Amino acid sequence: MATGLTVMSHPAIVYGASAGQVEAKLQNAGDIVQGILTGLVVLVGTVVGLFIIIKRMPAADNPHEKNEVYQAVGRVAGLVALAAAIIWLLPWVYSLFV
Repeated sequence: MATGLTVMSHPAIVYGASAGQVEAKLQNAGDIVQGILTGLVVLVGTVVGLFIIIKRMPAADNPHEKNEVYQAVGRVAGLVALAAAIIWLLPWVYSLFV
């Protein structure tokens, strides 16, 4: 008595993205994350700047106090610009070494 062994093989069908598509999606996701982080930095900077202005508003007649308010708001604006630059430049610097 002969026993037959039937093996059914199905062709391997792979449903996947190419490396270029994956890289494009990761780049898009990175840009979205950078945009969200930049928005958060700007929002926090705006809130802090407004808090400084509102807190020091009663003493705005004093020129010394007014100068301190301008300096504080200027520091906040500078720090917001620095944080936003770091958010966008850090991935670029990383890509130089990879």
